[in-house]
Parts: sequence; C-alpha cells; structure tokens
Amino acid sequence: MTKFKHIQFPIHSALALVLLAASQSVLSHTRLEIPVILESAGAVGHGGTNVSNNVVISHGCGDGTNVIASSVVFPDGEDSIVKVNGVQTTSAIHDFVSNWGNRNQKIMNHSVFKFEDEKKDPLGNVVGFWVKGGAVPDYYTAFVPFRTSAVVIEPTSCAVSVKVVLGIADICKITNIAGFADGKLNLWTPAVGSAYDGPGMHGYNSPATLTVMRDLDKNPLDAACGAGDAIEIIPSAAQMNRDMPIVHNGTQIWPKP
Repeated sequence: MTKFKHIQFPIHSALALVLLAASQSVLSHTRLEIPVILESAGAVGHGGTNVSNNVVISHGCGDGTNVIASSVVFPDGEDSIVKVNGVQTTSAIHDFVSNWGNRNQKIMNHSVFKFEDEKKDPLGNVVGFWVKGGAVPDYYTAFVPFRTSAVVIEPTSCAVSVKVVLGIADICKITNIAGFADGKLNLWTPAVGSAYDGPGMHGYNSPATLTVMRDLDKNPLDAACGAGDAIEIIPSAAQMNRDMPIVHNGTQIWPKP
C-alpha cells in the first residue's frame, strides 16, 4: 500500500468544505449541478448506482452574446495528471479508482441545443460530449444533462476522495484557436499547457469538478491511512488538445482548423 502525507482534518469537515466551495462558485462559473457524489455513484445523501447530473452554463460571454455550443471533456485515465494531497505523483488513476473508464455519458436532450454527440477514445470509451445549435442569452442559465455510472474507490488505497477535473468550453462565436478571447467564449479548463488553457481570460484555470467521496461504511480506510488522501485526476494537455474540438459528421466545427 502506497502511503502519502495525509490531510489532517476529519472526513466530515472535508465534505463540508467541498460542498461549501461548490455552492459558492456555481453562481458565476459553469459548474456541475451535483458537484459531489458518493462512490458507487450515489449522490451525497442519496443511494443508487447512477447519478443524473447537469453541466450548468450560468452565463454567456458578455452582454448581447449567446452561447451557441459547448464542449466537455473528462480525464481519460490514460495519461491523466494525478495529484495526491495537491502534489503530482507518478501513480496511475487505477491505483485509486478500480473501475475508471466510460463512467460519464451524455443524456439526450434537445431542449437547449439542437445537436449533440459523445466524444470517444480509440477503445470506444466516452471521454466527453459536445452540444451545438443553441442560442442561450447571456442572462439565462442552461442545463446540459449527463449521467455518471458507478465509481468504485480502490479498497487498498488510502483515497478518501477523488476529485475529477473537467475541461469545458462555452462558445459564443466560432473562431480558430488564435481567436480565443473574452466575448467569444468562456474556457473553464485546467491550466495544463494545452491550447485550451486560455491564459488571461475570464475563466482561467477555474474548471468544474466532480468529487467522489469514499463510502467509509462499506469501504473503510485501513488504519494505516490515518485521515486519508485527497486525490485529483486532471486531463493531460495531450488529451485536451485531442478531445476538446467539436467534430460533427466527420468535420471539425470548433475551433476552426
């Protein structure tokens, strides 16, 4: 069992801090409607094996703009950045999550955006999704639904929580990468050195996250783990560059090539 330096505060306090942070940030940035779930995918305070969730687009790109498309990417687990208590490690995602892969899938809904599809890796695993053909005014909130299936934290690990970091782009005007700017799109992406970092832009390095909490009743920590480790899983720059574009019927729609 790999042992790392532990966070020294109770598990319940950690969950309270996660929920508080989520509730404070959701008002101004694109976030998930349910930002914290229990492992095996029961929403915190609820049971079940799947969670229906939404990407919540809370505003456009400025006065007079409409969000016409959105692109969402989840870490694929292949070359993802893994952090333990804030420190990057060489450990793999499967050291902390037993069943990562194909956990998040789009729920079909054309009430806001006319077109949608999932993004898949070469093995057919869903690593994200996109929507387009909408016109969401700057002062409106829009919901983009998806589902998270059962997530199982590795029992032999010291992980007490696993924070999954997403990459999201809310697009108000189709441009090439060189044209990315405030007023044209909002990038809610991790700063990992990809073409989608958006340095200097409104949402720089403020991605949405989905935190999976360990079920300590059914999956208790080993005594040697102490308070447990907080894990983060972040898409790599290579994955962001590969999976963020919107490709419809074989043609890249965004960004312009």
